[in-house]
Amino acid sequence: MIYCPKCKSEIDSDSRYCDQCGQELFYCSHCGRVGKGLRCTSCGAQMVRYEELSAELQNLEASSRQTVTKRESVLAAAMGVTQRSGIPQLILVNDSLHMRLAGADGAVLGRRKGIYHDVLASCHYISGIHAQLNYSVQGGWTITDRGSSNGTYINGRKLIPNEASRIANGDRVVLANVEFRVEVK
Repeated sequence: MIYCPKCKSEIDSDSRYCDQCGQELFYCSHCGRVGKGLRCTSCGAQMVRYEELSAELQNLEASSRQTVTKRESVLAAAMGVTQRSGIPQLILVNDSLHMRLAGADGAVLGRRKGIYHDVLASCHYISGIHAQLNYSVQGGWTITDRGSSNGTYINGRKLIPNEASRIANGDRVVLANVEFRVEVK
């Protein structure tokens, strides 16, 4: 579910128009957030119509079908994860729930906010804004707990809220009660 930028009504994630006020919805070509205007207020990337974002999703799916699962492709495209050169690809994997979340720099992990909200919506112990992924050349991939109710853990160690912690290939990240295996390629 997303919120209309005009009337703040909750609407379906794949909506082209708000079903309450009729506002045409625009999506960020980089982070996938809904907004209005020419630029995303979160990351500054160009806002595009749903059809344009959908076309990008289909192109990415077709070109990477052999190496990446469909869900991973959709998430990657919605996040704008057209891997910048030199940045290792991060994937959070939960085989039992059939989740593969392709990491994006600055991406929020949450049940109600962020680019993964539609996938994590059924995970009731994960907070609305639970954690955030970041990448830096000096520190690699990090995860930061954003003051979640049920905590974020790396390899059994509870994270201190709002302090970035490095994650590496093979680590176990737990958001509340949902465990992910970290894959860095």
